[in-house]
Amino acid sequence: MTRPFPESAAPSDAALRQTQQRLEYALHAARLGSWEFDVATRRFSSSAHSREIFGLGPDDPFETVEDVVARVHPDDRERRQAAIERALTLGEDLDVEYRIVRPCGQIGWVLARGRATFEDGRAVRLAGISLDITERKAADERQKLLLDELNHRVRNTLATVQSLAMQTIRHAKGPSAFDMDFVERLHALARAHDLLTEAAWEGASLGEVIERTLRLRVAPGEDRRISIEGPFVRLSPNAAVSLNMVFHELATNAARYGALSAPGGGVEVSWAQDPADQAIVLDWRETGGPPVTAPASRGFGSRLIEHAVPRELGGKAQLSFASDGVRCHMRMPLSGKLSLPVGG
Repeated sequence: MTRPFPESAAPSDAALRQTQQRLEYALHAARLGSWEFDVATRRFSSSAHSREIFGLGPDDPFETVEDVVARVHPDDRERRQAAIERALTLGEDLDVEYRIVRPCGQIGWVLARGRATFEDGRAVRLAGISLDITERKAADERQKLLLDELNHRVRNTLATVQSLAMQTIRHAKGPSAFDMDFVERLHALARAHDLLTEAAWEGASLGEVIERTLRLRVAPGEDRRISIEGPFVRLSPNAAVSLNMVFHELATNAARYGALSAPGGGVEVSWAQDPADQAIVLDWRETGGPPVTAPASRGFGSRLIEHAVPRELGGKAQLSFASDGVRCHMRMPLSGKLSLPVGG
């Protein structure tokens, strides 16, 4: 009888073992677990890494259909089984993602891919690989949350711009005044977003919001005209935007009509925690400017200052027009929107 190949060409047991070891090394390097399901005996065999993906050790039961299904999240069992049935009956490639419950209670995600082997038109085995995609799923969820947050911020920003436009035109004395005021307010809003972007939109400090706004209103080398003093206070993103607009209105008024419009004028801003209450008390005080008289009516800036603090921070803001300079007194309760550092 003629042999199908020479004796010397027959693969040796050592060569087969070496090939198997290389395959196992490649699968492990790719973080892939291999498995096989025998249709007749309904038994599973799996590699060590396949067990590790499910949080199992070498001695944990993982040979029967029941053993495997027990590790699949209850809400995903039906969908997973339907994919297996299609592979066994229709010959479709198995490609399914599902959640697993590890023995420690941790939820993970597995991607299973495989193909059935048929004899005489019937499936006899299903073999394939499993990949732990828990990190990928977590990244997908983070991306979805970021997109949802981005959409939310865009809607809020557009609503803010619309409100700024409507309120500015309502109080503007003419087209040119509207153009100037509206553009400046848009720039103030953009600066707030720049500040938050630098901090990955996790918030900003009260001092930085005030300083960035006021520094724009004095010439280089005239920092002495500004005094900013207070402890570190963390603002949430929304609170930072709102207070940025408040201080923009105060600084703009000071530069146009108040203390910063005169060579010898200055602005002092100080804040501290009220020892008798869980609140931050802030005072804006202008000195050295032209004589001040109270306006006959409240403009957009005054309304924004007095309404934004209660609406966004649940606090109070009170403007007063003393003859020697504008004053603004704010009282803002500590909360998730306005907080001191731990131990502060």
